[in-house]
Amino acid sequence: MKKIVRAAALFLSAVMLWACVLMPARAEKSSGIVRVLLTKVSVTNQLEIALDGSYTLDGIAFQRGSHLLVSSESGSLMVYYEGMALEKGKSLVLTRHQTEAGKENGVRLNGAYVLHPGDLYVYLKNGDMQLVLHAPVEEYLLGVVPYEMSDSFPLEALKAQAIAARTYALKRAGGSALYDVEDNTNDQAYYGVKAEYTNAAKAVKETAGICGFAGDQLADCYYTASNGGQTELPQHVWGGGAISYLRMADDHYDVENPESVVKKATLKKTLNGNEDLGALREPILSYLSEWMESKGYDGEEEAIRVTGIQSAEVALPLYYDSPTKIMTLLRLTLTVQGRRLSPWPDEEEVSIFSFYTPSPEASPSPAPTDPPSEKWGPMETVPDTALVTLDLFPLVESALGLSINGGSNEIITVRETDSAFILESRRYGHGVGMSQRGAQWMAGHYNWNHEQILRFYYPGMALKTLSYTYSLPAPLSAAFLSTPGPAATPTPRPTLMPVSSTPGPEEYKVLVTNIGVTSYLNLRAKPSTQAEVIRILYYGQALIVTGEEGDWYAVRTDDLTGYVMKDFVRKVE
Repeated sequence: MKKIVRAAALFLSAVMLWACVLMPARAEKSSGIVRVLLTKVSVTNQLEIALDGSYTLDGIAFQRGSHLLVSSESGSLMVYYEGMALEKGKSLVLTRHQTEAGKENGVRLNGAYVLHPGDLYVYLKNGDMQLVLHAPVEEYLLGVVPYEMSDSFPLEALKAQAIAARTYALKRAGGSALYDVEDNTNDQAYYGVKAEYTNAAKAVKETAGICGFAGDQLADCYYTASNGGQTELPQHVWGGGAISYLRMADDHYDVENPESVVKKATLKKTLNGNEDLGALREPILSYLSEWMESKGYDGEEEAIRVTGIQSAEVALPLYYDSPTKIMTLLRLTLTVQGRRLSPWPDEEEVSIFSFYTPSPEASPSPAPTDPPSEKWGPMETVPDTALVTLDLFPLVESALGLSINGGSNEIITVRETDSAFILESRRYGHGVGMSQRGAQWMAGHYNWNHEQILRFYYPGMALKTLSYTYSLPAPLSAAFLSTPGPAATPTPRPTLMPVSSTPGPEEYKVLVTNIGVTSYLNLRAKPSTQAEVIRILYYGQALIVTGEEGDWYAVRTDDLTGYVMKDFVRKVE
């Protein structure tokens, strides 16, 4: 009976509020609304929504702290709240209203800690739920800037990032699709808002509304983690025509930054055997085989010995329409040993005057004998040096572990020392526009401000301040708020695994923090999301990092070892 009265009261609230509930803001540049596809929220047929703000659903007003369960059932979205069940068909909208100043006003999803400020649209597509957040761009940036850059970056670098990210998002706002940007590397990282990222929040606030313009149009403010020492042209990456304010230019600030990603491989000048060639052994010997035969030496790979590398250089630019630093070949000048074919030994002389003495019994006809086998001489140094040319992509890059992006666009250089040639691979990302590591070094080491940084990476682009027309619907009257049910009994906190040992010389400690307080992280047997789950890790779990493999950390506790994704842990300073 109470549930029936409850549902009736909620329905009455919906009828009374219908006239004052505003339609969700359209995603237009002038409104400042950005529609974000939330791909990082793991959801298939159920979604838990915590309303940490002021929200309505079809005019039903909910108290702050209310929890809704949205479920996909028989091709329709169902909303459950305290005994009420509401069928919503293929979509629903949770509309945000004004609330008291200084209070949170957003949703938390599936128990995660981060806040998503804005209107939440839920669509049912092919049986699964698709979530799109309609967020004012200034609040959206609070969940972008500290993830695209670290909150610990210099303030002026964060300001440059805020302007670039704002421009990027608004440039894409207002299309005909259900969303403008994704929350991942297809566009720009968005993880939701954390109050502790105060440095990034300050950068967003102090640059509010500022965007980059080319004439009267919003600019294409692409940016990349690290360009490797040279900015890239957009037409090389995505095709199309040239963009005047996105140029190819050397960037020594990126290279100077010790935090820029660099992968290295060493080729020793003096070799004690072919094994010293490492993973290049097979391609080099294969290349040398024909060359050795042309010089009169044994071309079998086991008969070739590389004794030294006299020179190493990269060559053949990837593009001819620009002074690109991306090279495609590695040229090695090698000293080699091999063996020549020796003359056949003289045959034993037989006298033509020998007498034939018949045997008392017929002897079988003698079997034909094989011709004398080839005889090879001793190993000797080949007088000429051998010039070996290998493809940098993917052969050398893969063999020497120099890949950063997997897209064959790294800038690979060779540096010579007294005893070796050092191959260094740089560039993390597409390389177009602003380098985040370059901006960090400009601001932190050279004291550049955000305008100087943007002028370097987008020469000719102008900065203008936009004003937005969007405003939140009016505050909800307390008379129409649904009464929340009794507070849920807190779930006992799981016991964390002990980590009592001290990290070794190359190890360090991290904490599982970038997940919801009530969520968990998988410890896997291998660095893959398809690998076996060894243990469930909870918020606050300490781990010792023993190594890195791509996006994964190899970790240990007192009892277990395994792998976790880097995105979900934080280094303990």
